[in-house]
Amino acid sequence: MSQEIGNILKDLIKEKNMRNASLAKEIGVDRSTFQHFLSGKRKMNLEDLQKIMVILNLPKDKKKQLYTLFENEYDDREVLKNSQDIFSLYGEIYNQVDTEKKWVESEEYLVKNQLNLKKAQIIRGQVKIEGIIRSCFMEEMGMSENANVIMSINFKHYFLYELIMRISGQNQGGKIQNIIPLVNKKKLGNNLDVLKMVLLLKSLDNIDYEPYYFYSGTKIYDDISIIVPNYLITSKQVITIDRDFESAIIYEDPEILDYYRNKSQSILSKCASFVEKEPIKWANYPLPSFEKVRKNNIAETYIAFDQLESLLDRTSVPAEKDGTSGEIQLLQKGSVCSTDVFVLRDGLITGAKNLCIRYLADEERVEFILINEINQSMLKLTINETGIVIVFREFFNYLPHSVHVCSPEEIKNSLHNIRSVTEGIKNI
Repeated sequence: MSQEIGNILKDLIKEKNMRNASLAKEIGVDRSTFQHFLSGKRKMNLEDLQKIMVILNLPKDKKKQLYTLFENEYDDREVLKNSQDIFSLYGEIYNQVDTEKKWVESEEYLVKNQLNLKKAQIIRGQVKIEGIIRSCFMEEMGMSENANVIMSINFKHYFLYELIMRISGQNQGGKIQNIIPLVNKKKLGNNLDVLKMVLLLKSLDNIDYEPYYFYSGTKIYDDISIIVPNYLITSKQVITIDRDFESAIIYEDPEILDYYRNKSQSILSKCASFVEKEPIKWANYPLPSFEKVRKNNIAETYIAFDQLESLLDRTSVPAEKDGTSGEIQLLQKGSVCSTDVFVLRDGLITGAKNLCIRYLADEERVEFILINEINQSMLKLTINETGIVIVFREFFNYLPHSVHVCSPEEIKNSLHNIRSVTEGIKNI
């Protein structure tokens, strides 16, 4: 354990007027070992740190400070980064842009209407390029079910995401096919940024959004680069954009349009589908925030802190403490399912009632279950892309023993408090 954590604990122990010897006895270590913990000569395990925080009855801000310092010592920085990205992803997936939002552009830049009647016209400047894309995109999507946009533009150009959401908010339909490059390294979590955008757009009701992916550095990437890095194709125009969005060419010649549409369809046939969309039957019980499902229906279930009270409605038996996870064994009547339930720390995630992320370990896929409580409908978005599945696999392997999971003592105290409140309500 670092000297910094030890110094904070020394101050807190002194503030609580407790003795090191008694505290060491309560967490189950000898006095000299405890002194080495405080001096930074020995590293304290997570369970002992959690026990100390419970015994000292620390407020949330102090707990958060100690958890952060402890996690900074974790050896695998890549797993930590991926975990932080996934928690961020979880919070943002259901924090969708309000489709009723009134989109206001400073100017639509209807450059298209100013073009001379030529086979091609060069456009320079990012503002004008974005404006012409907006104009052509809106014109195509105005055709509703007959609209079909094919594009290969990276999501770093955020205005495209806003544009699709804007179309959805206006209840316009149409099909959008998007070719998305992914980093050709299977353990990089930055592809999660792409996944966040894809899931939001794929979950829209009135837009038929079809994302396809390929790894950069492949033959498919070479095929796209032969055309240009970025392009947008409608039924009337082709816009080819250079890599830095500094210049673009717009074509309206039918022969050129046919060439690009045929070429893009050829590329699409070589790309893999990014996400499958499927409505599923409504469940009349709360789903966990995260769930890892293995063979023989053995599962690890992670519920949000504010879902703790749901445990009171289920038959539960406290598990033997194993020193690491803070787990509770649930015995489900009439089921052969064995489930370990973990409780995530307070405030760690948002939208717990609206989203469940499920990792199917044997099938190597990740499912996002989006829950609409108002309409009582559920939507399943399935990801099979190998690189992203690996990121989630490592996240789920890391999670049970991480600082993100409540300790057994924290769970016991919280359940006791909830029971006291609910019993008080029943007696009124």
